Amino acid sequence: MRIRSFGEDSVSVKLSFAQASLIRECLSLAIDIPGEDRMVKLYVGSSRAELESVRVLVARIPQNASGECVFVYPQLHAIYASIAHAVVGLPSEEDFHIRTGFYRENAIALARSMRLSVFELLRSDSSQSKEG
Repeated sequence: MRIRSFGEDSVSVKLSFAQASLIRECLSLAIDIPGEDRMVKLYVGSSRAELESVRVLVARIPQNASGECVFVYPQLHAIYASIAHAVVGLPSEEDFHIRTGFYRENAIALARSMRLSVFELLRSDSSQSKEG
């Protein structure tokens, strides 16, 4: 995963097809949370409609290739929270693998990579703004 600035409130994220697939599955899991939309917002901070719009963006990554998506920070949060929800919400490693097609460790690594990449980006942006 590579994240770079794309404007003041948005970032460009380069994803492999596997990363995009895992994100789509985690978003789908969050969209499928039973109950009212308020439950979805409680778990991931976004509505089903907002999650669906992010899933559509991620679905544009071509099969067996990598691609870039531009997200605003609330969309990045939705991705990160959906991954965390999937890791916590599926009761076993087997359930996680059956539902997503990936292992939990893949999801955890993806979320950590995202967190570290955004941290480095914001730190870099902050130091550049102090210099200028």
